[in-house]
Amino acid sequence: MCSSLPCGRFDPVGTTLSFRIGMVMLVGFILMQLLLLLVWQTPGRGAADANYGLPAPATLARMVDAMERAGPAGAAELADSYDGSIFTVTIGRTPPNDFREVPTALSELASRYRRALADHNVVVDGGPGVFGAWMGDRARPMRFLVPIRLTIWMRHGRVLILTGRPSRALSAYLARRSLLGAVSGALLLLMLWIALRQTTRPLRRLTRATQALGDDLRAPDATVEGSRETRALAQAFNDMKARIVSLMDERTFILAGIAHDMRTYLTRLRLRAEFIADDGQRARAERDLDQMSALLDDNLLFAGIDRHNVTPMQRIDLSALTRALVEARFEADRIAVSANEPALIEADAAGLERIFGNLVDNGFRHADLMRIAVRHDAHTIVWQFEDNGPGVAPADLTQLGLAYHRLDPSRNPKAGGAGLGLAIVQALADAMRAQVEFGNSNDGGLRINIVFRMNATT
Repeated sequence: MCSSLPCGRFDPVGTTLSFRIGMVMLVGFILMQLLLLLVWQTPGRGAADANYGLPAPATLARMVDAMERAGPAGAAELADSYDGSIFTVTIGRTPPNDFREVPTALSELASRYRRALADHNVVVDGGPGVFGAWMGDRARPMRFLVPIRLTIWMRHGRVLILTGRPSRALSAYLARRSLLGAVSGALLLLMLWIALRQTTRPLRRLTRATQALGDDLRAPDATVEGSRETRALAQAFNDMKARIVSLMDERTFILAGIAHDMRTYLTRLRLRAEFIADDGQRARAERDLDQMSALLDDNLLFAGIDRHNVTPMQRIDLSALTRALVEARFEADRIAVSANEPALIEADAAGLERIFGNLVDNGFRHADLMRIAVRHDAHTIVWQFEDNGPGVAPADLTQLGLAYHRLDPSRNPKAGGAGLGLAIVQALADAMRAQVEFGNSNDGGLRINIVFRMNATT
């Protein structure tokens, strides 16, 4: 079965990651083979018995004999013909004036040259120096850095000088080939870098889309691009995201429907409770109905909070809002407020009021005094709530803020509630890009900090 493309049509965009990497390796292999082919064509490797790139003693003896028989003019022509190999040949009127002492590693080599040219004055100097211990007297690539030099006084008065490094022509040839190899290697690296960039770019974009999902379920879908595996992964991510959004919407819709229907029955029960003759029983029934109604409201609110898109956001002075909310509470005389300096944040006013109400209600459920403060520095604004209750065991602090989770052993088990108060606080704070921190105060009560980052609030 063919995919979205017609059968038999090549899809360069949809090629697999392994195919792309294989193509890069194949192109690199071909370029390397071409480079090696050019290097293998380098002329003048020297005889098998060459020493440090110089001719063998017997070969040198024949060269000197030929030059002497050719005379000064012919010797110069022969030197020019010899000076194209892996060693340099020159003829001068005077010997060099910078002879170097023969290293121990060259003693045997110097003896062989002197024996081959017993009727000539021969000087062997230079050598590998500190490299002699591992180079010996064999031709190695390092001979270009530490060349051996032979100086032979010929019968017609000229001085023949052979140096174990390539001639100028061969050096230029090798330099061109080295430059070609460097350029080829650079091109290969550039191609590899471009290929890797093109291959990993879709993965980087998919990573950003995944991170955006954690902040906003309504974020745009990931772009389906890149290799076949990457496109399949992006499509699977988009499908998963769509299912999550659908489940969240369905949950909210179901809870809203249940709350609507339950309110109808609660209204009927309230009407029937009016006919209860016993005042105490009627009051208890009405209290139960009020708690059921509040529970429905909390569940609906918790399910309907869009943690990633709370609107409208507006600039609010958190200190002024705190003082106003405290004054509106009937327990204001039991709340110590420290919120004097202005603290401007971008937030949802209704959400802040609900956070305040839930935290104050939670505090007075377990304590009789509360302290509320607004503190800020260069980077954060902290909305702090403390009570003088029994506090929470340190091991249970991480459980606070979870939906339907109550800590009966450490807090008053008779206080009631379904465990949604702090969960709603956590959800509303997340929606306003704030962080909730749970801890115990210095006097043992519970401390809850709502931390607003300045770069997210200004």
